Amino acid sequence: MPSIRVLTLKDDAEVVNLDHLTSRRLVRRAHGASVSVNVSTLDEGYDDRAVRYPEQDEIFYILSGEAEIEFDGVNRRLGPGMAVVVPRNCTYAYRVIKGPNEMVVVFSPARS
Repeated sequence: MPSIRVLTLKDDAEVVNLDHLTSRRLVRRAHGASVSVNVSTLDEGYDDRAVRYPEQDEIFYILSGEAEIEFDGVNRRLGPGMAVVVPRNCTYAYRVIKGPNEMVVVFSPARS
């Protein structure tokens, strides 16, 4: 029988540092979860022109900062309190205009 778990960023998150990006991978498949949850910080200047997850749906909720997302030829400005739902295998561009850009990111199914 599955059990309830309480996880903290300090004790349980796997921290991944990339250029202009820190991802704290809090909930992962290793925890027995069907979704994964990251708390990510993107620095001002982050600019990825081709983001795509072929195996996962992605939802991100903006906590701070300002960014721009481009998909299907449309540009949208993003800020705190906004969420974006990206179905698997969709490609988008993401650029941080005013950082840091903090967000909670959920992937389904869970990433490793």
